[in-house]
Amino acid sequence: MQSGEREIFFLSKSRCVFFFTLHLQTKKMSVRRRKMEKLANSFSVLELDADDSHVHPLPPPSPSTATHGHSDERVNGNGDTSLVKIEKQKSDKRVNGNNADSSVAKDDEQNQLNVAAPLCEYKMPLVWIDLEMTGLNIEVDRILEIACIITDGNLTKSVEGPDLVIHQSKECLDRMGEWCQSHHAASGLTKKVLKSTISEREAEKQVIEFVKRHLGSYTYSPLLAGNSVYVDFQFLKKYMPELAALFSHVLVDVSSVKALCIRWYPRDQKRAPSKENKHRAMDDIRESIEELRYYKASIFKPKSKK
Repeated sequence: MQSGEREIFFLSKSRCVFFFTLHLQTKKMSVRRRKMEKLANSFSVLELDADDSHVHPLPPPSPSTATHGHSDERVNGNGDTSLVKIEKQKSDKRVNGNNADSSVAKDDEQNQLNVAAPLCEYKMPLVWIDLEMTGLNIEVDRILEIACIITDGNLTKSVEGPDLVIHQSKECLDRMGEWCQSHHAASGLTKKVLKSTISEREAEKQVIEFVKRHLGSYTYSPLLAGNSVYVDFQFLKKYMPELAALFSHVLVDVSSVKALCIRWYPRDQKRAPSKENKHRAMDDIRESIEELRYYKASIFKPKSKK
């Protein structure tokens, strides 16, 4: 092999070695990049949990709470009992805590994860809202009470939210029809409305915060659910438009399900749980959920295998 040919051969060989080395380095960098992306995703999940644990902090316990050893978990209707229980567990561990610092730190970390858990627990969620109004005419009637519960799509998990009585003037209440006058007086709602200091705007804000806190990572607009819930939806659109804007146009109306079951499965429908008809928002939601659970278990059941 002549000298010129040897130079070309060694030059070609050097190029092959260079490109092979470059290929290996690129492959290693790709593997490292994938590992870093996985690590970044893990930290992003932890960051969401940390942020969520600081949303909507609970008020400090009142002197009566310290004296009697318990608190009203729904003061003025702010009924996020899961958060209250977690805060109680934290305080108990700190008061009685002669445990090692490491175990306390682990408990606190676990509690933070528990607070953030609703972000991923409520799959295909239903947001149950019930209103008590001065009547059914959205042009003249007003909202007196609002309550909210969130469940997952299978109705197996739930969390209770705000249960708020909204202030309206005496003149507004005096314009109510006979049915509303008698039922709201009998339930005690009329007196509570006059004493309440919560406006429609403040009530709307509290419910929005509750829904976003538990469904903040949910991709799609959640479905609004309840009995004859289209009426409630109309009032939300007029008096609480920001809250109404959170929901899909698709409604889960238990009254419609009941109407179909009466026609198609009358025997099964007659065995549905009876209602007390207290005409208070939170009570009505609980009864609506129980009714739909019955239809799911007794009528919307999978076909038996032959």
